[in-house]
Amino acid sequence: MMNRSFRSFVLYRNPTSVTKRTHDMKRRLLAIFFVLTGLLAISAQTNHSASLHLYRTHSGHYAFNTLLNGKVLTSVMIESGIHAALVDSAFLFSHLDELDIEVRPNDMNKEINLGGTIYRISHLAKGMLQFGNATYDGRILVLANYRDETTITIPIHRLHHTYDWNSRIVMLDLEGEHMQMLTRKELREWQGTRHKINRRSYERMPAVKTHIAFSIDGHTTVIEGNFNIDLGNPMLLYLREQSATVEHVLDENKQLKLAVGRNRHGHIVAKTFTPERCAILGQRFEQPIICITDKLRRFTTDGLIGLPFFMGHTVAFDFENNVLYIRE
Repeated sequence: MMNRSFRSFVLYRNPTSVTKRTHDMKRRLLAIFFVLTGLLAISAQTNHSASLHLYRTHSGHYAFNTLLNGKVLTSVMIESGIHAALVDSAFLFSHLDELDIEVRPNDMNKEINLGGTIYRISHLAKGMLQFGNATYDGRILVLANYRDETTITIPIHRLHHTYDWNSRIVMLDLEGEHMQMLTRKELREWQGTRHKINRRSYERMPAVKTHIAFSIDGHTTVIEGNFNIDLGNPMLLYLREQSATVEHVLDENKQLKLAVGRNRHGHIVAKTFTPERCAILGQRFEQPIICITDKLRRFTTDGLIGLPFFMGHTVAFDFENNVLYIRE
């Protein structure tokens, strides 16, 4: 009887009302879907070995949904080419009491350049940001109008294990789409090649000293230098044009055919070349696009190793002892 009455109601109600209610229902279902997705993503984060489920953003970065400080559902992007956490001002001030963050105005009126976009640092903040078994306790830059695909960006080299404060070990499996903080005991069970990390770079961001080999027209060219690890870089390798090492290699290889890379506004942001092969830290890449740029003025290294390097294997960063482990 109820089903028959319901069908009759649907047949004779106003079509405009049907459309409006259908749209309202879709919005509610989308909201419910987002909440459930977030809750499913964080449901496994209640134990000491919790893994954070990663997803790829439209900009090519990796991020995860989490219950920040156990109270606020949000999205967090992972980075290694920044020196402090970045938080959207509207998000932070909407949840200031819940997150227990200390905030003060930025009297210096400073800005930050992120991938060519300038953001105003409206406030400076300090406090703990905790998600899963990872905790960030350090500087927080509050950015005006920062909210885009995520509301927070975290430098992974500033993370601690929530339940083992002396452990600063981050495991990344980008193909498997998960990130996890490891304990010292869990790292001992890990097998992988070891590479030394150093902090001889701008704002002590992680870097590796190594040689990178290119094969072009049967000729091999080697660049030996110090390179930042940059999880926000969508290219395999950026070379700093201001680097004396890079300048020397370019002078010695005039035969390189350099193309021009432009941003969406048509401005030249980099020169590029494509070797047949490239080898970095024992990993080989076929026909990668290598960029040369003069836009990394504050950096002091010879270049940046980007996301594609970490795609084919699982890695663990032991930031306490400055060691990078690579497992095939």
